[in-house]
Amino acid sequence: MNKPVKKRVKQRPKVRALRTLRTPVPVRRLRRGSRPTRSAATLSVALRRRVHAIGARYATDHPLTEGMDPNSYINSLWCSFYTSREIGTISAGQYLPVSRAFLEGYSEKQGMPTPNLVLVPTRQSIGAVITVSNEEKTIARVLNALERLPMKEIIVVINGTTDNSVHIAKQCPRATIVHYPNLVGHDVGRSIGAKLSTADMVLFLDGDIPIQTEELLPFIRVIDQGWDVALNDISPYIGLFTHRDGVSMVKQFVNRVQGRPELGANSMTAIPHMLSRKALQVIGSAALMVPPKAQAKAIRYGLRICAPASIDVVTANKPTRLNTGSTNPVSNLIVGDHLEALHMLLHERGRRLEFKDVLRTRTALSGGSI
Repeated sequence: MNKPVKKRVKQRPKVRALRTLRTPVPVRRLRRGSRPTRSAATLSVALRRRVHAIGARYATDHPLTEGMDPNSYINSLWCSFYTSREIGTISAGQYLPVSRAFLEGYSEKQGMPTPNLVLVPTRQSIGAVITVSNEEKTIARVLNALERLPMKEIIVVINGTTDNSVHIAKQCPRATIVHYPNLVGHDVGRSIGAKLSTADMVLFLDGDIPIQTEELLPFIRVIDQGWDVALNDISPYIGLFTHRDGVSMVKQFVNRVQGRPELGANSMTAIPHMLSRKALQVIGSAALMVPPKAQAKAIRYGLRICAPASIDVVTANKPTRLNTGSTNPVSNLIVGDHLEALHMLLHERGRRLEFKDVLRTRTALSGGSI
């Protein structure tokens, strides 16, 4: 009689355990956890189709006519749609495919090929300053990337060039060429270009480092949102502090003593960076000849500074006799620029840069006695 009882007692925990494992709650959770990937993909396709139809509708209501600049006109229509929130908020990850769908829908309805444009989320005018010195191998790609944007102006400052850079730059219909036969330097070239610019926001580039158009969007976005200075976040490309060169260390030091440690080693010496019209007016174009001084002035006057994106210009920078070696003319120039900025700060804030000396009573030595 005991055997059946023992058998039943023995089986019950197994049955209960089995029922616990088979409870539908975990199963439902697993299914819910597996759905977002499919749903997100479906939503993305549906969203692009919807925006494609909206682009076609805008083409019907606001057709492109002869004599209009397609870059600026279509971008203005995109901004009208983008700010209307007709489909809600467009995330950063959705922005490029959705804006492309709008462009394709508009172009197809107009019966024209889809232009190779990148639509930007701003109504403000955009300008660019490019400094060039013997960059015939790369300047065309730099200019082609900018021509995909609705640019108001592209100012190319060519200095000390002995190659074909001038001729290549002249092939860009939007470019204004400023040619100095003798070398004036990249920073002076940026200062000259900034003085000539009239756009609401100005992007600074070098002619030797092509950057994809899409990578410039974060800089445009933050300036449109009210920031004044958008720096390139080079932190991922310079390694740990102990392994950095003197240039990176002095950049970080100058930011830190100004109370901006979050900026790390990011500086207006690196491209790309972008300035608002307000920043250019407050800093002054002449200050751009020494970028760390310009950045120090931006901090002093309370301008809003951020580093919205990371673009690798460290490994992309071509080696030359001027920038190769542990110490070289370019690194010495940059270190000197930061020391010049420190000298300015010491003159303005005192020899301790407003860091209080709370552990010494220096007056105890007055009269020559301790």
